[in-house]
Amino acid sequence: MILYHGGTVAVIEPRIIFSDLGRDFGPAFYTTAIRGQAERWAIRRAKFARKGGIAGMPAAVSVYEFDEASARRRLKWQD
Repeated sequence: MILYHGGTVAVIEPRIIFSDLGRDFGPAFYTTAIRGQAERWAIRRAKFARKGGIAGMPAAVSVYEFDEASARRRLKWQD
């Protein structure tokens, strides 16, 4: 499966960090299977950075090959 992440920097190797926060949506690394969605998010983040005074902030989309079967074998899943 191909996944995309939109932001202001390219993320070559995202890390899985376990947390006990117990939140569904909090500090996290979000991806999508929809390239256009990641592109829109990257552009949005770059615009916010520029409005905040950070000139020349680029929009960046990172692309990942995600092997779900391998992840299920390596991680503890709670269904």
